Amino acid sequence: MVENQGYSEFAMENNRAHKWWHHRRMKIICASFIIVIIFAVTLSLVLKFVILAPKKSETTTILPSTTTSALTPLTTTTIMTTITITTTITTATTASLTTTTATTTTTTTTTTITTTTTEVTSLTTTITTTTTTTQQLEWINTGSMIQARTGHVAFVLENGKVLVTGGQSGDRLNSTELYDLSTGMWTATGDLNNARSDFAASILTNGKVLVAGGYYYDHRLNSAELYDPVTEMWTTTGSLNDARSGHTASVLTNGNVLVTGGYNNNQLKSVELYDPVTEIWTTTDSMIDAREYHRASVLTNGKVLVTGGSGSSYLNNVELYDPFTATWTTIAHMNHARSGHTASILTNGRVLVTAGFNGLTMNNAEYIDHYKPLSIVNDF
Repeated sequence: MVENQGYSEFAMENNRAHKWWHHRRMKIICASFIIVIIFAVTLSLVLKFVILAPKKSETTTILPSTTTSALTPLTTTTIMTTITITTTITTATTASLTTTTATTTTTTTTTTITTTTTEVTSLTTTITTTTTTTQQLEWINTGSMIQARTGHVAFVLENGKVLVTGGQSGDRLNSTELYDLSTGMWTATGDLNNARSDFAASILTNGKVLVAGGYYYDHRLNSAELYDPVTEMWTTTGSLNDARSGHTASVLTNGNVLVTGGYNNNQLKSVELYDPVTEIWTTTDSMIDAREYHRASVLTNGKVLVTGGSGSSYLNNVELYDPFTATWTTIAHMNHARSGHTASILTNGRVLVTAGFNGLTMNNAEYIDHYKPLSIVNDF
């Protein structure tokens, strides 16, 4: 009985010890498992963020950048450089050409900074080249006339040749010459029947050239001649009613020729009309003021504008002839009296008057616009 009790106590003690080790072993296993898990997690974190993490780049990335960081521009510097090269080329038959090449280099440097203080620099260079060719006008020598002369008249014929007539070279001349643009040469053509200078000439609507009046030695002429470009001959036509020099001759819209003023012992204010069909001169309403070395311009409305000249003094007055009423009216005076000037009709309808003489050689110019009231005169 005692042995059974002792055995029983031993068994209980042994069982108690076994349970204790069993619980102890379970704690050890759980603790080991937790340690393993912690180690595994720690190892994975080390691998992810230390060992396997991408290394920092040691190279510089050139824009464009894909970073999402906000960029704030700091400075923009633009440097523009223009280089101009001018080259002149001259040939024997053409005007010189000037070629200008301008090369403009624009360099723009923009410096920006990110919120992480990383500096980024963008460099942009633009090169623009512009080439401009400008023709430089110049005069080119061509063939010389056969006869030296002054006080002559020249006209461009319908065939493109240029007819030069009369003038003087010591004596008054009756020789005439033709200039051929294609060859640059002059050839003699039919002579005038009367040598003359200071005459008036006009190209008629039929292509013939009318020469009227002029000066020969010590007297004025009233003779008139016609040049035929086909036959290259001069023939006499009806004579003027008044001999005169220093006058004007204008072809009207109806084909008739209006001759105004001039000089014959005194300045003239008489006016005549030439009819190419009948070859007869008839007098018409005289100008208001006698004058010579004036200018006459046929306006686009068919009227004739007479400017300046010299009479008892140098004139600045202006007259307008109406071929429909055959009458003269005075309009706005020029700002400057002048004779021996030029009067040109411009494409905008204005009449440009340049230079002349009024006791002194002049260089000023003025114009009148006949589309506006002719009382308006502008001075250059």
